[in-house]
Amino acid sequence: MRKLLKLKEWLTVPDAARHLSILFGEEVGEADVLRLALDGHLTLSVDFVNHASARCGPIVPIEDAKSFMIRISETELMQRIKGLSLGDGRVLELGESVEFLDGVWDLTMLGSERLDVEHNYQMLTDGPAVDLVFLDGPIVRREEGVACRLESHFGDNEFFDKKKLKKPLNHPSNYYPAGGLPPDSVLVVRIAALKELEARVSELDKPAEKPIGRRERTTLLVMIAALAKLAKVDVTKPSGAAVTIESQTTLLGARIAARTIENHLKRIPEALDNRTED
Repeated sequence: MRKLLKLKEWLTVPDAARHLSILFGEEVGEADVLRLALDGHLTLSVDFVNHASARCGPIVPIEDAKSFMIRISETELMQRIKGLSLGDGRVLELGESVEFLDGVWDLTMLGSERLDVEHNYQMLTDGPAVDLVFLDGPIVRREEGVACRLESHFGDNEFFDKKKLKKPLNHPSNYYPAGGLPPDSVLVVRIAALKELEARVSELDKPAEKPIGRRERTTLLVMIAALAKLAKVDVTKPSGAAVTIESQTTLLGARIAARTIENHLKRIPEALDNRTED
């Protein structure tokens, strides 16, 4: 599997689960992969096998988003955002034209694609049915700062009057937000996303640094005082000694600011007193 990873850009969810099982030395199932994605630990993607219709645009801070006014009464106007609010202080400004997406795109987990993943997870774990609805459609992206909302064509809706379709057939008004990911799309995981997860888990496995205790700090300060005396650096004058030590740390290629050094040197008298008492 590891040799093949060098030649692949993504894995299916079952293959990703098998890879993680080998990597972590414990059983990882498809449901675990989906849960990791839902909890924000793993970026899940989708492969549009037969393309997908979408409107794309930049993601901007809500304060920079375009807006327009609507009349809600004879005397009142209300300002509305021109775009799709992502609910996190950002807005997806959708273009007017409909584009056709192919290949692999990342799920943002900000639209109805999250409900699709949640539904799959519940089915794999014998959980309850997902009855929630998100009317603004699935949102995918390939690069930071740009996203696309998937669209469905009214012509594919059996309940829609085809006579109401505008010309040409791909006119933007003939599209509406898709209810979910296309049925002929496949959930996948990029190799890069798996490597990011591996790095994150490895970081969590590292033992946390133990904060320095009072006794250890006292010992270190006494050692500094002894070394300073050998080097004929007068630590009873912290300011001057700090400048001297700073120059040496610079020569070592690991400069420490004189102010920081001075603050530590000022603690030496107390450390010596504590050591004497011990």
